[in-house]
Amino acid sequence: MFTVIGTATVDLFVSNLAAMPRSEGDEFTVDSLVFHDAPLRTSLGGNGANSAYALARLGSPVELVGGLGEDHLGEWMAAQLADVGVGMGGVRRYPGMGTATTLILSDRQQNRLAFHHEGANRRVDDSSIDLSVVGRSDMLLLTSYSIMPGLRPDGAVSLFRNARQVGTRTAVDIGPAIGAPARLEELRPLLAQTDFFICNEHELSVCTGGRELAAGMAAILEGGAGCVVVKRGAAGAVVLERIGASADTTGEPTLVPGFSVDVQTTVGAGDSFNAGFLLAVQDGASIEQAARFANAVAATVVSTPDRPLDSLSREAVSRLIDSS
Repeated sequence: MFTVIGTATVDLFVSNLAAMPRSEGDEFTVDSLVFHDAPLRTSLGGNGANSAYALARLGSPVELVGGLGEDHLGEWMAAQLADVGVGMGGVRRYPGMGTATTLILSDRQQNRLAFHHEGANRRVDDSSIDLSVVGRSDMLLLTSYSIMPGLRPDGAVSLFRNARQVGTRTAVDIGPAIGAPARLEELRPLLAQTDFFICNEHELSVCTGGRELAAGMAAILEGGAGCVVVKRGAAGAVVLERIGASADTTGEPTLVPGFSVDVQTTVGAGDSFNAGFLLAVQDGASIEQAARFANAVAATVVSTPDRPLDSLSREAVSRLIDSS
């Protein structure tokens, strides 16, 4: 079983705007009222919710730990997750708070504006987590690290230490690199308790003070992590793992190529990659094999225009791998 800790957010998409709106006071004007011919679209979002949803679609038992408001958006999100089998016992509903939302405006030239309300995600801290659930899990994934202040850094360190004491493997995704991004000095105590460290190339550079890819990955291993996985979008992923208990590594990072698909969306790609990678590892795959499976999971998602996470199944991912 997996336990996923992270943000749960409702994404609202307003697409195909004739032009980006411009404020003209509190009245509708030529510039402030903009028509769009694509309907408003609501989507499951948030790193934690997306990863848990993807794991459930891939057939794995999974519990989500997070926060929702006591509002209709929270009801909608809870139903979406429960419908695919995500365990919701660790998701708290916070009175007086709204469910987190991200409103994304995009025009016909694909320029974008985003408006984010953190909502109940900010209330999640170490007191929100039932350690007995973690103890029953084979793998614990902490995602959205940089935007979950209630767990930075001591709560996360304590959580990972407790997990490893009962034999639960640990994984952290430090993204996104916004606000107060995760830095190496802050993460050192957590790295010593981390089996799998996951990020994208930009996040790794920010975290390690601008180091190049190989040097940045080596720095994470030197800090104590067992394995580093760097997501590179269409280019695939790069992996590097520790040998034994020392800081020695396999040498150079290994590039695992991605899959060539017609990209329809990038929503949920990184979160579904995390789900695919950790699931494959749990099934006994090598790090390289797990990265290849994760690349196929992400490719399946990005090549699906509507409700992309619903495209996931082991059969769909296997078909893509077999056809390549």
